[in-house]
Amino acid sequence: MNPGFAGTGQEAQLIAWREQKRSELLELRTSFPEKQRTSASDDVLNGVNSIFQSHGTRIAGFYWPFRGEIEVFPLIHRFLAEGGTAALPMVVGRSQPLTFRLWTPGCRMVAGVFGIPYPAESRVLVPDTLVVPLVGYDDCCYRLGYGGGYYDRTLAAAEPKPLSIGVGFAALRLETIWPQQYDVPMDYVVTEAETIRRSV
Repeated sequence: MNPGFAGTGQEAQLIAWREQKRSELLELRTSFPEKQRTSASDDVLNGVNSIFQSHGTRIAGFYWPFRGEIEVFPLIHRFLAEGGTAALPMVVGRSQPLTFRLWTPGCRMVAGVFGIPYPAESRVLVPDTLVVPLVGYDDCCYRLGYGGGYYDRTLAAAEPKPLSIGVGFAALRLETIWPQQYDVPMDYVVTEAETIRRSV
């Protein structure tokens, strides 16, 4: 297989490679012992909070944790206590950018795509910062997600573009995800081991 996935006939190989890696990394992510997961998550959330403070984040788009993702709700509550505004994503339609709705403790939630809850009745917000879950990542801050392309489309369409912070576990690192034209890199990737800032 051509390691660069470039040229005619390579797209199918890239898709197959990503599916294989996605499956491997999801299995690894869900296998972490609870103590390890909790300790790593605390370190990640502290790193994200430092970025919030350095960039003056006011409205942050988070996510509802799914399939072993970093548990972000401790950071959400901390962010709210410090005067921030939190939003959660909603899938509008296939191949459409995400929208973000105001989230407050106790607000009514409904199940969306994949059964992931989102706020049912709150207003749509435009976050200045997005906290984005990772299935995998590389040192250039490219992200391997679930394959739907929702965050790539959201970031590509956003004007102005929000600060993007990918969060995950250090064990999910890949040498490269073999980024393509449609892949949008994160501004930061934060794991329990390090914070990577994208070179521009």
